[in-house]
Amino acid sequence: MYHYMKAFRTTNRGVSMISRNNLSQKFQAFIDEISSKMAENTGVAKDKVTEFIEQGLPPVQSDAVIATLNGMVGDSLEQRDSRFAQKMQFRDQQQMLSDDPALLSLQLPAATDRIILCVHGWCMNDVQWLRKEHDHGRFMATFGYTPIYLRYNTGMHISANGEEFALKLEALLAAWPCAVTELVIVGHSMGGLVTRSACYYGKQHDVDWLDKLTTFITLGTPHNGAPLAKLASWVDERVADAPYLKVLSKVTEIRSSGTRDLSHGFICHSDWQQDEETRKVLKKRPTLPEGVACYAIASCLGNNFYDEKSQMLGDGLVPVSSALGDAETGHIGLDFPPKHKWIGEGINHLDLLSHPLIMSKIKEWILDNTIQPFDLSEDPLRSGC
Repeated sequence: MYHYMKAFRTTNRGVSMISRNNLSQKFQAFIDEISSKMAENTGVAKDKVTEFIEQGLPPVQSDAVIATLNGMVGDSLEQRDSRFAQKMQFRDQQQMLSDDPALLSLQLPAATDRIILCVHGWCMNDVQWLRKEHDHGRFMATFGYTPIYLRYNTGMHISANGEEFALKLEALLAAWPCAVTELVIVGHSMGGLVTRSACYYGKQHDVDWLDKLTTFITLGTPHNGAPLAKLASWVDERVADAPYLKVLSKVTEIRSSGTRDLSHGFICHSDWQQDEETRKVLKKRPTLPEGVACYAIASCLGNNFYDEKSQMLGDGLVPVSSALGDAETGHIGLDFPPKHKWIGEGINHLDLLSHPLIMSKIKEWILDNTIQPFDLSEDPLRSGC
């Protein structure tokens, strides 16, 4: 919205002021209505929020704003078949990748037999893997990996995204320009949960790509859930440039299916289909994918991760124990091997995407498990398959 209004203002300042005032009036009327609806029924209030997004916002919105909207009410946007609903697709950050072999070969003429797939987190999209001029996927291209990225609606149930991810990845790899020998997946935040869900449902669907998966790394993933209060606060910061969207985080009872799943660490359909009492019973959860080197990175804002308060605060969004999938009240441990867990100090949730120490660990772990060591004398960007 900010970018749209700024561009509009440079062409016609007078009309822009009228548009801004009209939007402000619409927004205030919406606030008044939603406050009364909340007292009656949160479902009705959520419908009203979605209706406002669909009809009250200008048609041009930045990718970042659309990603945030999807995280907060993406399930409702999907139900309405909204133009703002983010559809699942694989991308190279410039285009949607086809699962037609001939077209995919044209899109990725330099594709290699080794893939690194990056799965973004809640309220984000594939383009936001680029942070402070660094992108973990692009960085690994220098070691012979072809980087691709998943874009999806983070307001949908994690298990729904996971199952769709599993099937779409099977189709993509079947169309890949050459036989894939190695698949690496890096999941940031919710992306790690969606990937775990994809592995779970992929096994049920007997997909072939699980046999290609060598390394799976999670960055600040809330395996045991994340406090809703932190999630709401994080959204506040993300909508700073579009203050009229803040109501979506202030009205805390309005939560997307994906947000609720994220707060609990749910990755299966059965997790969210159960009633509240059943959920309180400690139960077995899907294990990490078999035969895959799995790693977990956590971080804390402070410089002493041995401090209990620092561990609870974690990276500002996800507590350390949750990011490591440790056993705790209500959760059975995920059993990442001790040497496959790492905690960074003074690193916040978003800086997991760009910090040099994180980059170094990702490189180390991936190359430790590569099937075919990279020959530094080769230029992977030119050789292709």
